[in-house]
Amino acid sequence: MPTYYLDYVNGNDANDGSDWANAWKTITLGATAARIAPGDIIRIAKSPAPSSIGNAEWTNLSKTVTLATAQTLTIDLCETAWTGAGDTTITRTAVATDAKEGSYCMKLAVDASPQANILQAYFATGTLDLSAYQKISFWIKNEAAIANATTWVVKLCSDTAGADAVDTFVIPAIPMVQARWIPLTLARVGNGNLGNAIKSIAIYSGATAPTASKYIYVDNFIACTTNGLSLQSLISKNSLEQGGIEGWYGIQSINGVTVLLDNDTNTKSNAGRGYSGIGETVTTYKRETIKTDLVGYTTAVQSIMDSGSLAVGNIQFQGGYNIATTEQDGETFFDGLNGGGYGIYAISKSYITLNYLNVIRYYIGIYLNGSSNNTITNLNNANNNNQYGIQFGAASNNIITTLGNANNNGLHGIYYYSNSNNNIITLLGNANNNNQYGVSHSNCNNNIITTLSNANNNGTGGIIYTAASNNNIITLLGNANNNGSYGVLCSASINNIIRSLSTTGNTTSGVFCDATSGPNYLNNALIAEGTEISFTPAAYSNLRVYSNNHDQDTAKHWIYTDGGTINSVATDREGGTGIMWKLSPTSTRTSFYPLILSVAKIACVADKLITVKIYMKKDHATNVAGILVCPGGQLTGMTVADIVATKTDVANTWEELTVTTTPTQLGVVEIEVWAYYVAGNANIYCEDMSISQAD
Repeated sequence: MPTYYLDYVNGNDANDGSDWANAWKTITLGATAARIAPGDIIRIAKSPAPSSIGNAEWTNLSKTVTLATAQTLTIDLCETAWTGAGDTTITRTAVATDAKEGSYCMKLAVDASPQANILQAYFATGTLDLSAYQKISFWIKNEAAIANATTWVVKLCSDTAGADAVDTFVIPAIPMVQARWIPLTLARVGNGNLGNAIKSIAIYSGATAPTASKYIYVDNFIACTTNGLSLQSLISKNSLEQGGIEGWYGIQSINGVTVLLDNDTNTKSNAGRGYSGIGETVTTYKRETIKTDLVGYTTAVQSIMDSGSLAVGNIQFQGGYNIATTEQDGETFFDGLNGGGYGIYAISKSYITLNYLNVIRYYIGIYLNGSSNNTITNLNNANNNNQYGIQFGAASNNIITTLGNANNNGLHGIYYYSNSNNNIITLLGNANNNNQYGVSHSNCNNNIITTLSNANNNGTGGIIYTAASNNNIITLLGNANNNGSYGVLCSASINNIIRSLSTTGNTTSGVFCDATSGPNYLNNALIAEGTEISFTPAAYSNLRVYSNNHDQDTAKHWIYTDGGTINSVATDREGGTGIMWKLSPTSTRTSFYPLILSVAKIACVADKLITVKIYMKKDHATNVAGILVCPGGQLTGMTVADIVATKTDVANTWEELTVTTTPTQLGVVEIEVWAYYVAGNANIYCEDMSISQAD
C-alpha cells in the first residue's frame, strides 16, 4: 500500500504527497478521499523537540511553576491603565470581568469612525534594555474579525508617549469572531534584536482601519528570544521527545520567574486547576507546537476524509516523523491556539489509525462522531482544549491503546456521549486538572478502561457516569484525588465496575451515587475521605453500591443502599469463621421492606430435602427483627409462602436458625437474611451457614 507525506508547516495541498519535498499540508485537503485508500499510510512531520529552560519548582495542586531563572523580560503586565489616543477608549478591566495575568487587562474600544495609521494607545514602561530578545509575546482577544495583517500594529518606542518607534510588530489576521483569548508571539518587522532603550509600548491602527465600535483586549506583554519560552509554548517536566509520563501544559501567563498553567484559553488569571503530581524542583522543558488555522468553535480544523476497511486494513495517520531521517522519533503537536475548532474530526469514518498525534487548545481535540472500529495509539496529550480532549459521539468499538494525558481541558478530559458504546482505552495515564470531570460518560454503555492511573484535581469529579451509562468497567483506577466534589459520581447509571480505586482529598466524598443509580460495584477500593461513599437513593428503590475488599482489606466488604448498610466485621462467635455479616436497617426498612442480604444460591436436584442453617444474633432484643428466609415459589414443589425462621427476642446471644424445602424441579434456590426496623436502631449479625441436601 502507498505511503504519503504530510507537513503542515512546509507542505502544500496541491502537491502529490509522494515524499517530503512534495508533502501535503493538511489532512482535509491533502489526504482527500480521491487520493487515499484502505491500507495507506500518511506520515506526518513532527513538531520541535523539547528544550531545557533550567530548573523550576512544581507544586501539587497549584497553577504556579517557579523558574530558577527568568526566560523572558516583562514589558507591561497591563496592571496600570494605558493612555488612550486616536479612536479608542481605554478601560483597565478587572479580573472579575477578564484578565490572563494579574488583576487587570487592557480593553481598547474603537469609536464609530476609526482611522488608519494612527496611534491608538500607549504606556510608559520605564527604560528597558531588550537587546537580548528578538520577539514579543502577549494575549489578545478580538470582538470583531481582524480580516488581515494591516489592521493592528504594536510598537516599542524610544520616547514615553509611543511616538518614536524602534521595533514594530504586525498583529496577524484573526479571521473569526468569537471573543477568545489568543497567545501571540511575534518577531519584529525586519527581524533582529529589539531596542536597548525602550521607554513605551504603543498600539497603532495599520493601513486598514479597525472595525467600528468594536474592542480588543490585550494582556501580559513580554520580550522573548527566537527559540525561547513564550506564551505560545508548552511547559513540562518531560524531557522526552516521544512519550513520557508527565503531560505538556499550556501557559496562562509569564511574569519573570512565575509561570501560571492554563486550562482553556479563556480561563481567567484567578481561575483554573493547575497541576497534579509530585511537588519538586526539577529540570523543566518547553516545547513548541504546529499552529493550525484559527477557526470558530465548531469548525473542523482537519477532517479525515476516507475510511479503511477490515479486509484491506486501516488508513494510518502516523505522526512524529523526522523529515531529515524519515525516522518516527518524535511526536506531532497540533495547536489551535484559541480554543476553537475540532482539531482532528472524523464523522462516520471507520478503520482509521492515529498515532503520535497530540491536540492542544482546540474546542475539542479529537472528535469521533458516528465513527467506529478506529484505533488511537500513543495519544500522549489532549490538553488545554476548550471543551474536551477527546469526544466520542455515537461512536462505538474504538480502541485507544495508550492515552498519556487528557489534562487541563475546559470541561472534561474524555467525554463519551449519545450511545458511544464498546470503546476500549487500555492505558490512560492522566485525566487531571479539567474544569469538570476527568472522564465523563453520558448515555454510554460497555466501555472499558483497563488502566487509568490518575483522575485528579478536576473541578467537580474524577469519573462520572450519567444518563443511563451502564455496564462500564475500569479495571484499574489508581487515583481519583483532590477533585472539587467526588472521586467517582454515578447518576442514573447501573452495573458500572471500578477496580482498585484509591481516593483522597475529594471535598464531598470519595464516591457518590444518586437516587437512580445502582447497583454499581467497587473492588479493592481505598477511600480516605471522612465521608467515603455518599449514597442518596430514592426510598424503596433498593439500589446498591457494592464495595468488595473495602479499604483494600480482603476481610472488609460493604453494601450501601437506601435505609441501611450491610458490611462484614470480625466475628465474635466462639468457633466462628473469621468474619460475620452485619445488617443495620433504618426506620424505612420495615417488615414490608426489609434489608435483604443474599447469602446463598443452591444448585439442587429434584425431590431432595434441602436444609439450610445459619447462626444469627442481634444487639438489641426488640428494636430489630432478624429472619432466615427461603423465598417461596422459586421452583415447583416449593410453597408459595416464604419459608422463614425468626431470631428470638434475646440480645447478644447467638442462635442457630434452620429452613428446609424440597423442590420437585431441578434448579437453583436462593437463601436470604432479612433485617428490619421495629422500634429503634440496632443490628443483626449472621455467621456460619451450613447447607445440606438429602441423598
